[in-house]
Amino acid sequence: MKDLDSLKDGIGDIDKSDMHKILLGFSQQYRDAYDQATKFDLPKEFGSVKNIVVSGMGGSAIGGDLLRSLFSEGCRVPIVVNRNYSIPGFVNEDTLFIAASYSGNTEETLSAFGRAVEKKAKVVSISFGGKLEDCSKKAKELKKTTEHFRICYKVKQPRCAFGHLFTPMMVFLSKLGLIPDDNASEVKDAVKLLSDASKRLALDVPAECNEAKQIAKAIYGKLPVIYASQNYFDVVAMRWKTQFNENGEMMGFNNVIPEMNHNGIVGWGIPEDITHQFAVIFLCDDAGFERIRKRVNITRELISEISEKIQIVPVQAQGNSPLVKALYLIYLGDFVSYYMAILNDRDPMPVERINILKKRLGPPPSSLYPPWMWDCAEN
Repeated sequence: MKDLDSLKDGIGDIDKSDMHKILLGFSQQYRDAYDQATKFDLPKEFGSVKNIVVSGMGGSAIGGDLLRSLFSEGCRVPIVVNRNYSIPGFVNEDTLFIAASYSGNTEETLSAFGRAVEKKAKVVSISFGGKLEDCSKKAKELKKTTEHFRICYKVKQPRCAFGHLFTPMMVFLSKLGLIPDDNASEVKDAVKLLSDASKRLALDVPAECNEAKQIAKAIYGKLPVIYASQNYFDVVAMRWKTQFNENGEMMGFNNVIPEMNHNGIVGWGIPEDITHQFAVIFLCDDAGFERIRKRVNITRELISEISEKIQIVPVQAQGNSPLVKALYLIYLGDFVSYYMAILNDRDPMPVERINILKKRLGPPPSSLYPPWMWDCAEN
């Protein structure tokens, strides 16, 4: 295993796109995105809806997942996340439909966008540009109820722009009166917490003082399984898993408590010959629901009793609210996955298999889109 503390000078040979620099600046994303989104006005009728659908894929969709996870209880209408070419049958003029694609060229999101416009939903598209922006402008010219929000932050991969994909959605729902409008102070708290954390998690901070390096070293060579509370942290566990996949080029799995207590807990131990190859990461919150905390502790005990070789890694949330805690855990997980990439001798930025898959798929057929989108979606 590489010594993470001795790699600073040669890190450019592995991290060719300098993802480390992007990670260090993550706190600024939330501040900039919040400021930009608060200056963007949506028509008042966009708040008069009966449901919200966020449609996207991969790193562009997970912001919608966090929105749903954090605000479902406080939102006066249901929030649904859609990852598909199609859209739910209930989408109509009473739906706020948010189509998010960082590149603006994700074919599944473009297809869903077109279908939502055809259903006369109130559509907000979010992208850095691309075909989604062009199609949104075309829809508005045709007097469709669409608005486009252009992200002002350029990176190579959507997962590196999480703050710019999630924050505008939260601000829009607040401004429309769909969720409580008290997020400004929490965003400020999150920015400070993440800024402080960046100083503790950076590459030049030795492992003995660096929690991300410690976790990466503990799970190196093992298959990570991430467990978290269904309340607020379910999407955080998913983010850890997908960051392991994309940054570290490694497998990973995630599940939630209490659901896994009703099925997954029984499956531990078989096959016996690979049980010791797992590392179980528990994302914990001491201030969370008491019954869930008790379930987490018992689950840890049961897994430990199966084999002492199973690596158990508890990770504690920091912050004073679910939003701040979730953003902190996401940030920590991003750093852990970065160090896993370094240990695995993988450049954390490229996603070559995704590019190969898209190339083999070929261009999407025009039948995916309504006729009015053909020019702007196929160019």
